Amino acid sequence: MLHGMAVSTPPPAWPEGPWDVLVLGAGIHGLCTAFWLVQRGVRRIAVLDRYGPGHALGSSHGGTRITRTSYHDAKFVALAQAAHRDGWPTLERALAQPLRVPTPGVFHGPPGGPFDAYLVAATQVPDVLEPLSPTAAAARFPVLRFAAGDAVLHDHSAAVVLAARTMAALRAWLAAHGVQFGWHQGVEHLEADAHGVRAATAQGCLCAAGAVVAAGPELATLAADLAPPLTVVHQQVGYFALDAAAATLEPGAFPVWAHVAPGPAGFTYGLPALEGAGAKAAVHRTTAPAQPEHASPEPDPAELLAMARARFTVPVLGLAATERCRYTMTQDQDFRVERRPGAPLVGIAACSGHGFKFGPEIGRLAAARLLD
Repeated sequence: MLHGMAVSTPPPAWPEGPWDVLVLGAGIHGLCTAFWLVQRGVRRIAVLDRYGPGHALGSSHGGTRITRTSYHDAKFVALAQAAHRDGWPTLERALAQPLRVPTPGVFHGPPGGPFDAYLVAATQVPDVLEPLSPTAAAARFPVLRFAAGDAVLHDHSAAVVLAARTMAALRAWLAAHGVQFGWHQGVEHLEADAHGVRAATAQGCLCAAGAVVAAGPELATLAADLAPPLTVVHQQVGYFALDAAAATLEPGAFPVWAHVAPGPAGFTYGLPALEGAGAKAAVHRTTAPAQPEHASPEPDPAELLAMARARFTVPVLGLAATERCRYTMTQDQDFRVERRPGAPLVGIAACSGHGFKFGPEIGRLAAARLLD
Protein backbone atom coordinates (compact mmCIF):
# COMPACT_ATOMS: atom_id res chain seq x y z
CA MET A 1 0.00 0.00 0.00
CA LEU A 2 1.33 3.44 -0.92
CA HIS A 3 1.82 6.08 1.72
CA GLY A 4 -0.98 8.61 1.49
CA MET A 5 -2.94 6.53 -1.05
CA ALA A 6 -5.68 4.03 -0.27
CA VAL A 7 -5.66 1.03 -2.60
CA SER A 8 -8.66 -1.27 -2.46
CA THR A 9 -8.48 -5.03 -2.94
CA PRO A 10 -8.15 -5.72 -6.68
CA PRO A 11 -10.74 -7.83 -8.44
CA PRO A 12 -9.79 -11.35 -9.62
CA ALA A 13 -8.88 -10.02 -13.10
CA TRP A 14 -6.14 -7.97 -11.43
CA PRO A 15 -3.89 -10.41 -9.57
CA GLU A 16 -2.02 -8.84 -6.74
CA GLY A 17 1.60 -8.15 -7.67
CA PRO A 18 4.69 -7.65 -5.57
CA TRP A 19 5.15 -3.96 -6.42
CA ASP A 20 4.06 -0.75 -4.78
CA VAL A 21 5.11 1.40 -7.75
CA LEU A 22 6.29 0.78 -11.29
CA VAL A 23 8.40 3.53 -12.84
CA LEU A 24 8.46 3.22 -16.62
CA GLY A 25 11.61 4.80 -18.03
CA ALA A 26 15.07 5.01 -16.47
CA GLY A 27 16.03 8.46 -17.72
CA ILE A 28 16.71 11.33 -15.34
CA HIS A 29 13.04 11.87 -14.50
CA GLY A 30 12.28 8.21 -13.91
CA LEU A 31 15.32 7.79 -11.67
CA CYS A 32 14.58 10.99 -9.74
CA THR A 33 10.97 9.89 -9.29
CA ALA A 34 12.17 6.58 -7.85
CA PHE A 35 14.59 8.47 -5.59
CA TRP A 36 11.78 10.57 -4.11
CA LEU A 37 9.52 7.54 -3.75
CA VAL A 38 12.23 5.90 -1.63
CA GLN A 39 12.58 9.12 0.36
CA ARG A 40 8.82 9.03 0.96
CA GLY A 41 9.00 5.50 2.36
CA VAL A 42 7.88 3.43 -0.64
CA ARG A 43 9.90 0.23 -0.69
CA ARG A 44 8.71 -2.13 -3.43
CA ILE A 45 9.67 -0.19 -6.56
CA ALA A 46 10.51 -1.53 -10.01
CA VAL A 47 12.06 0.67 -12.71
CA LEU A 48 11.52 -0.71 -16.22
CA ASP A 49 13.33 0.45 -19.34
CA ARG A 50 13.08 -0.74 -22.93
CA TYR A 51 16.85 -0.45 -23.32
CA GLY A 52 19.93 -0.89 -21.15
CA PRO A 53 21.55 1.41 -18.58
CA GLY A 54 23.14 4.51 -20.09
CA HIS A 55 21.71 3.90 -23.56
CA ALA A 56 21.88 6.67 -26.19
CA LEU A 57 18.33 6.30 -27.54
CA GLY A 58 16.74 8.96 -25.34
CA SER A 59 17.55 12.32 -23.79
CA SER A 60 19.48 11.51 -20.60
CA HIS A 61 22.82 10.17 -21.87
CA GLY A 62 26.03 12.11 -22.38
CA GLY A 63 28.55 13.48 -19.95
CA THR A 64 27.32 16.99 -19.17
CA ARG A 65 24.38 19.39 -19.08
CA ILE A 66 23.87 23.06 -18.27
CA THR A 67 22.07 24.33 -15.21
CA ARG A 68 21.18 28.00 -14.98
CA THR A 69 18.65 30.49 -13.67
CA SER A 70 18.54 32.56 -16.87
CA TYR A 71 15.28 31.67 -18.62
CA HIS A 72 12.55 33.10 -20.84
CA ASP A 73 9.73 32.51 -18.34
CA ALA A 74 9.36 33.40 -14.67
CA LYS A 75 8.07 29.92 -13.78
CA PHE A 76 11.29 28.31 -15.05
CA VAL A 77 13.35 30.88 -13.15
CA ALA A 78 11.50 29.84 -9.97
CA LEU A 79 11.85 26.13 -10.77
CA ALA A 80 15.58 26.56 -11.37
CA GLN A 81 15.93 28.34 -8.05
CA ALA A 82 14.19 25.43 -6.31
CA ALA A 83 16.45 22.91 -8.04
CA HIS A 84 19.58 24.87 -7.05
CA ARG A 85 18.41 25.52 -3.51
CA ASP A 86 17.06 22.08 -2.63
CA GLY A 87 16.81 19.48 -5.41
CA TRP A 88 20.42 19.13 -6.46
CA PRO A 89 21.86 19.59 -2.94
CA THR A 90 19.53 16.83 -1.70
CA LEU A 91 20.77 14.49 -4.41
CA GLU A 92 24.41 15.37 -3.73
CA ARG A 93 24.02 14.67 -0.01
CA ALA A 94 22.25 11.36 -0.59
CA LEU A 95 24.67 10.19 -3.28
CA ALA A 96 27.65 11.51 -1.30
CA GLN A 97 29.34 13.21 -4.24
CA PRO A 98 29.28 16.49 -6.16
CA LEU A 99 27.08 16.43 -9.24
CA ARG A 100 27.69 20.01 -10.42
CA VAL A 101 30.78 22.03 -11.30
CA PRO A 102 30.20 25.77 -10.80
CA THR A 103 31.18 27.95 -13.73
CA PRO A 104 30.00 31.34 -15.02
CA GLY A 105 26.96 31.49 -17.25
CA VAL A 106 26.57 33.97 -20.07
CA PHE A 107 23.39 34.29 -22.12
CA HIS A 108 22.93 36.83 -24.87
CA GLY A 109 21.04 37.76 -27.98
CA PRO A 110 19.94 40.64 -30.19
CA PRO A 111 17.26 43.00 -28.86
CA GLY A 112 13.79 42.76 -30.28
CA GLY A 113 13.94 38.96 -30.49
CA PRO A 114 13.31 36.00 -28.18
CA PHE A 115 16.05 37.09 -25.77
CA ASP A 116 13.88 40.00 -24.66
CA ALA A 117 11.83 37.53 -22.60
CA TYR A 118 15.00 36.52 -20.73
CA LEU A 119 15.61 40.14 -19.79
CA VAL A 120 12.07 40.48 -18.43
CA ALA A 121 12.27 37.26 -16.40
CA ALA A 122 15.69 38.29 -15.07
CA THR A 123 14.17 41.19 -13.18
CA GLN A 124 12.86 38.80 -10.52
CA VAL A 125 16.41 37.69 -9.55
CA PRO A 126 18.67 40.75 -9.96
CA ASP A 127 21.15 39.31 -7.45
CA VAL A 128 21.69 36.24 -9.68
CA LEU A 129 21.45 37.61 -13.23
CA GLU A 130 23.75 40.55 -13.92
CA PRO A 131 23.32 42.60 -17.13
CA LEU A 132 26.55 43.24 -19.01
CA SER A 133 27.43 45.40 -21.96
CA PRO A 134 28.80 43.52 -24.99
CA THR A 135 32.15 45.18 -24.39
CA ALA A 136 32.27 44.04 -20.76
CA ALA A 137 31.11 40.55 -21.74
CA ALA A 138 33.83 40.26 -24.40
CA ALA A 139 36.47 41.32 -21.87
CA ARG A 140 35.21 38.82 -19.31
CA PHE A 141 34.67 35.95 -21.77
CA PRO A 142 37.09 36.56 -24.66
CA VAL A 143 36.60 33.19 -26.38
CA LEU A 144 32.91 33.95 -27.07
CA ARG A 145 31.72 36.22 -29.86
CA PHE A 146 29.34 39.06 -28.94
CA ALA A 147 27.68 41.40 -31.42
CA ALA A 148 27.81 45.13 -30.70
CA GLY A 149 24.06 45.33 -30.08
CA ASP A 150 23.66 42.19 -27.99
CA ALA A 151 21.91 42.19 -24.65
CA VAL A 152 23.90 40.04 -22.20
CA LEU A 153 23.17 38.39 -18.84
CA HIS A 154 25.90 37.02 -16.58
CA ASP A 155 24.32 34.14 -14.62
CA HIS A 156 26.05 33.67 -11.28
CA SER A 157 24.09 30.49 -10.48
CA ALA A 158 25.28 28.51 -13.51
CA ALA A 159 27.09 25.20 -13.40
CA VAL A 160 27.94 22.15 -15.45
CA VAL A 161 25.83 19.20 -14.37
CA LEU A 162 27.82 15.95 -14.45
CA ALA A 163 25.03 14.08 -16.18
CA ALA A 164 26.65 10.68 -16.69
CA ARG A 165 27.91 10.67 -13.10
CA THR A 166 24.44 11.63 -11.86
CA MET A 167 22.74 8.82 -13.78
CA ALA A 168 25.25 6.16 -12.68
CA ALA A 169 25.15 7.31 -9.04
CA LEU A 170 21.35 7.33 -8.99
CA ARG A 171 21.18 3.81 -10.41
CA ALA A 172 23.64 2.57 -7.80
CA TRP A 173 21.87 4.36 -4.92
CA LEU A 174 18.46 3.06 -5.96
CA ALA A 175 19.75 -0.51 -6.28
CA ALA A 176 21.33 -0.22 -2.82
CA HIS A 177 17.94 0.86 -1.45
CA GLY A 178 16.12 -2.13 -2.86
CA VAL A 179 14.80 -0.72 -6.14
CA GLN A 180 14.69 -3.41 -8.83
CA PHE A 181 15.64 -2.62 -12.43
CA GLY A 182 14.05 -4.38 -15.39
CA TRP A 183 16.43 -3.59 -18.25
CA HIS A 184 15.36 -4.42 -21.81
CA GLN A 185 11.84 -4.77 -20.47
CA GLY A 186 9.66 -2.39 -22.45
CA VAL A 187 6.01 -2.08 -21.53
CA GLU A 188 3.73 -2.86 -24.44
CA HIS A 189 0.41 -2.14 -22.75
CA LEU A 190 -0.57 -0.38 -19.54
CA GLU A 191 -3.91 -0.51 -17.74
CA ALA A 192 -4.89 1.50 -14.68
CA ASP A 193 -8.03 1.96 -12.63
CA ALA A 194 -8.89 2.72 -9.02
CA HIS A 195 -7.54 -0.68 -7.94
CA GLY A 196 -4.00 -0.24 -9.33
CA VAL A 197 -2.08 -0.79 -12.52
CA ARG A 198 -1.02 -3.69 -14.72
CA ALA A 199 1.88 -3.47 -17.17
CA ALA A 200 2.26 -6.04 -19.92
CA THR A 201 5.81 -6.72 -21.09
CA ALA A 202 7.34 -9.39 -23.30
CA GLN A 203 8.47 -11.10 -20.08
CA GLY A 204 4.97 -11.14 -18.55
CA CYS A 205 2.59 -8.89 -16.61
CA LEU A 206 3.50 -6.83 -13.57
CA CYS A 207 0.91 -5.53 -11.15
CA ALA A 208 1.37 -2.60 -8.78
CA ALA A 209 -0.52 -0.19 -6.61
CA GLY A 210 0.57 2.71 -8.83
CA ALA A 211 2.82 3.73 -11.70
CA VAL A 212 4.69 6.69 -13.16
CA VAL A 213 5.37 6.87 -16.90
CA ALA A 214 8.63 8.73 -17.61
CA ALA A 215 9.35 7.16 -20.98
CA GLY A 216 9.50 10.13 -23.35
CA PRO A 217 7.36 9.65 -26.46
CA GLU A 218 6.08 6.29 -25.23
CA LEU A 219 3.72 8.21 -22.94
CA ALA A 220 1.51 8.82 -25.97
CA THR A 221 0.97 5.08 -26.47
CA LEU A 222 0.94 3.94 -22.84
CA ALA A 223 -1.26 6.69 -21.39
CA ALA A 224 -2.57 8.86 -24.21
CA ASP A 225 -4.91 10.80 -21.92
CA LEU A 226 -1.89 12.11 -19.99
CA ALA A 227 0.11 13.07 -23.09
CA PRO A 228 -0.09 16.43 -24.83
CA PRO A 229 0.83 16.41 -28.53
CA LEU A 230 4.46 15.21 -28.70
CA THR A 231 7.10 15.24 -31.41
CA VAL A 232 10.62 13.85 -31.44
CA VAL A 233 13.44 16.06 -32.72
CA HIS A 234 16.93 14.71 -33.38
CA GLN A 235 19.92 16.68 -32.10
CA GLN A 236 23.59 16.74 -33.02
CA VAL A 237 26.26 17.87 -30.60
CA GLY A 238 29.92 18.63 -31.23
CA TYR A 239 33.03 18.67 -29.04
CA PHE A 240 35.51 21.11 -30.53
CA ALA A 241 39.26 21.56 -30.41
CA LEU A 242 39.87 25.31 -30.05
CA ASP A 243 43.11 27.20 -30.53
CA ALA A 244 43.19 28.48 -26.95
CA ALA A 245 45.06 27.63 -23.78
CA ALA A 246 43.52 24.59 -22.10
CA ALA A 247 43.05 26.47 -18.82
CA THR A 248 40.81 29.05 -20.54
CA LEU A 249 38.40 26.32 -21.71
CA GLU A 250 37.85 24.63 -18.35
CA PRO A 251 34.98 25.19 -15.87
CA GLY A 252 35.53 28.27 -13.78
CA ALA A 253 37.13 30.16 -16.66
CA PHE A 254 34.99 29.13 -19.63
CA PRO A 255 31.25 29.69 -19.16
CA VAL A 256 28.18 27.72 -19.99
CA TRP A 257 26.57 29.90 -22.61
CA ALA A 258 23.69 30.36 -25.01
CA HIS A 259 23.09 32.73 -27.89
CA VAL A 260 19.35 33.25 -28.34
CA ALA A 261 18.30 34.71 -31.69
CA PRO A 262 15.27 34.37 -34.00
CA GLY A 263 14.97 31.45 -36.40
CA PRO A 264 14.88 27.65 -36.23
CA ALA A 265 18.66 27.48 -35.66
CA GLY A 266 18.87 30.66 -33.65
CA PHE A 267 19.41 29.07 -30.22
CA THR A 268 22.98 27.81 -29.87
CA TYR A 269 24.62 26.79 -26.62
CA GLY A 270 27.82 25.39 -25.20
CA LEU A 271 29.76 24.16 -22.18
CA PRO A 272 33.38 24.11 -21.03
CA ALA A 273 35.78 21.32 -21.91
CA LEU A 274 35.79 18.52 -19.34
CA GLU A 275 38.24 15.62 -19.11
CA GLY A 276 39.85 16.44 -22.45
CA ALA A 277 36.62 16.10 -24.44
CA GLY A 278 36.79 19.54 -26.07
CA ALA A 279 34.43 22.49 -25.75
CA LYS A 280 30.83 21.30 -26.23
CA ALA A 281 28.44 23.22 -28.48
CA ALA A 282 25.24 22.57 -30.41
CA VAL A 283 22.11 24.07 -31.93
CA HIS A 284 19.05 23.64 -29.71
CA ARG A 285 16.58 22.44 -32.34
CA THR A 286 12.89 22.48 -31.55
CA THR A 287 11.50 21.82 -35.05
CA ALA A 288 12.03 19.20 -37.80
CA PRO A 289 10.15 16.41 -36.01
CA ALA A 290 10.95 12.77 -36.70
CA GLN A 291 9.36 9.52 -35.63
CA PRO A 292 10.86 8.08 -32.41
CA GLU A 293 11.57 4.70 -33.96
CA HIS A 294 13.82 6.20 -36.61
CA ALA A 295 17.55 6.10 -35.96
CA SER A 296 19.11 9.50 -35.31
CA PRO A 297 20.96 10.75 -38.39
CA GLU A 298 24.72 11.01 -38.29
CA PRO A 299 25.93 14.47 -37.21
CA ASP A 300 26.96 16.79 -40.05
CA PRO A 301 30.57 17.87 -39.34
CA ALA A 302 30.41 20.84 -41.73
CA GLU A 303 27.27 22.18 -40.08
CA LEU A 304 28.69 21.77 -36.60
CA LEU A 305 31.96 23.46 -37.53
CA ALA A 306 30.17 26.39 -39.16
CA MET A 307 28.07 26.88 -36.02
CA ALA A 308 31.15 26.79 -33.77
CA ARG A 309 33.11 29.24 -35.93
CA ALA A 310 30.23 31.68 -35.76
CA ARG A 311 30.21 31.60 -31.95
CA PHE A 312 33.91 31.45 -30.99
CA THR A 313 36.50 34.18 -31.50
CA VAL A 314 39.45 31.76 -31.55
CA PRO A 315 40.19 29.38 -34.43
CA VAL A 316 38.22 26.14 -34.37
CA LEU A 317 40.81 23.46 -35.16
CA GLY A 318 38.34 20.62 -35.68
CA LEU A 319 35.80 18.28 -34.20
CA ALA A 320 37.11 16.12 -31.37
CA ALA A 321 33.88 14.08 -31.12
CA THR A 322 30.17 14.16 -31.84
CA GLU A 323 27.02 12.97 -30.06
CA ARG A 324 23.42 12.33 -31.01
CA CYS A 325 20.31 12.55 -28.87
CA ARG A 326 16.56 13.11 -29.13
CA TYR A 327 14.22 15.67 -27.69
CA THR A 328 10.61 14.80 -26.99
CA MET A 329 8.89 18.14 -27.53
CA THR A 330 5.59 19.51 -26.33
CA GLN A 331 4.14 22.20 -28.56
CA ASP A 332 4.97 24.98 -26.09
CA GLN A 333 8.20 23.37 -24.76
CA ASP A 334 6.56 23.31 -21.34
CA PHE A 335 6.42 20.44 -18.85
CA ARG A 336 3.47 18.25 -17.91
CA VAL A 337 3.27 16.07 -14.78
CA GLU A 338 -0.31 14.84 -14.62
CA ARG A 339 -2.26 12.20 -12.71
CA ARG A 340 -5.14 10.28 -14.27
CA PRO A 341 -8.40 11.09 -12.45
CA GLY A 342 -9.56 8.10 -10.46
CA ALA A 343 -6.42 6.01 -11.01
CA PRO A 344 -2.92 5.84 -9.44
CA LEU A 345 -1.13 6.69 -12.70
CA VAL A 346 1.10 9.71 -13.35
CA GLY A 347 2.60 10.75 -16.68
CA ILE A 348 5.67 12.92 -17.15
CA ALA A 349 5.50 14.57 -20.57
CA ALA A 350 8.54 15.49 -22.59
CA CYS A 351 10.56 18.24 -20.97
CA SER A 352 11.53 19.38 -24.43
CA GLY A 353 15.29 19.27 -24.36
CA HIS A 354 15.75 21.42 -21.26
CA GLY A 355 14.55 19.09 -18.52
CA PHE A 356 17.72 17.47 -17.13
CA LYS A 357 18.56 20.42 -14.90
CA PHE A 358 15.09 20.17 -13.35
CA GLY A 359 15.29 16.39 -12.82
CA PRO A 360 15.25 16.46 -9.00
CA GLU A 361 12.23 18.78 -8.93
CA ILE A 362 10.30 16.95 -11.66
CA GLY A 363 10.87 13.65 -9.83
CA ARG A 364 9.75 15.15 -6.53
CA LEU A 365 6.58 16.46 -8.16
CA ALA A 366 5.80 13.16 -9.88
CA ALA A 367 6.20 11.22 -6.63
CA ALA A 368 3.97 13.71 -4.82
CA ARG A 369 1.29 13.52 -7.53
CA LEU A 370 1.21 9.75 -7.16
CA LEU A 371 1.25 9.54 -3.37
CA ASP A 372 -0.68 12.58 -2.18
